[in-house]
Amino acid sequence: MFMQSIPSYFKDVQDFRVINRCAHDLGDILGLVLVGIQADCDDFSEISDYGKHNIDFLRRELGFSFINGVPSEDTIERVLKRLNTKELATAYKAFLGDISLAGKHISIDGKELRSTIATGSKHALVRMVNVWVHEDGLSFGQYEVDKKSNEITAIPALLDSIDCKGAVVTIDAMGCQKAIASKIRERGGDYVLAVKKNQGGLYAQIEQEMRLESAHLSSYTQESQQHGRYEMRKITISHQLKWIEDAMLWKDLKSVIMVERTRRVAGVETTSKVFYISSFADVSQENMLGYIRNHWGIENHLHWQLDVTFGEDSAKLRHETAMVNLHQIRKWALLMLKRLPQKMSIKRKRKMIARDNSILIQLLELN
Repeated sequence: MFMQSIPSYFKDVQDFRVINRCAHDLGDILGLVLVGIQADCDDFSEISDYGKHNIDFLRRELGFSFINGVPSEDTIERVLKRLNTKELATAYKAFLGDISLAGKHISIDGKELRSTIATGSKHALVRMVNVWVHEDGLSFGQYEVDKKSNEITAIPALLDSIDCKGAVVTIDAMGCQKAIASKIRERGGDYVLAVKKNQGGLYAQIEQEMRLESAHLSSYTQESQQHGRYEMRKITISHQLKWIEDAMLWKDLKSVIMVERTRRVAGVETTSKVFYISSFADVSQENMLGYIRNHWGIENHLHWQLDVTFGEDSAKLRHETAMVNLHQIRKWALLMLKRLPQKMSIKRKRKMIARDNSILIQLLELN
């Protein structure tokens, strides 16, 4: 038997069911969902089928009991609909272990689970805010956005759940709020927040400052060219805040940043300017550009994988709690799959695990 059984990952998850009236162990059910997702299963019927076809292997090698056989798709769905989402998130944190965020770059971004968009509605029933740790390539936390609210109120609550002391926190324009900047500083982190035109006065003031000051400031430029696309990024940082009317209301605001981008694709050139505010008083232009560019790792390495590789946006399930729980388990599966050393896409790794149980054992030995 494998040295640590998969069901034991969920040993501290509180079982909401009536004791002695359950045909299946909760750890068996949740463990089967985790392993099934890794083995290229996208819905509950496929997960149940995978368990039935591999029951001997799962019992012998991975610590599943399956006393009454493999749970049906209806049983799996019923459990995920009623399981407390915070209990599952706590189990995931325990799996990660004692990870320090000090000195690391964490990105915060929102994601709609588009499969929960009701007919005639513009927005999904389930919206999540996720934390991505750039250096470790993993999702560190999540918070569900209240249906009557938005990401602006969810982000401070999420920040309260993580220890970001000494970390650099980047958020796109949705997080450019005085309360969020204050919360990041209260939690001991530094912030880099994007500013867009819908921020009105702040955007105009930064634009004016850069127009008047940039000629007297040093800048740093990066260039790249691949697959026929050329891109140039030029960053300029100013610590003169005299043009920012409400500078004192932004907690520890120390600098404003301008990034100018030039792209050339198929002979067509486009240019743009993006502005940011930051609590950094002393950071190199190269490092600041790195924070800004790496922020989008949360989109490319987390949200894109969930949507495209795991089919999250096309899922047929509509139940809110079940979708939040599946969102968490998919991120858990993604983290484990990323640790496989084979240089191939996550999609190929999932298909390889579905064909070869020895690869699944290798994956579990790495986690």
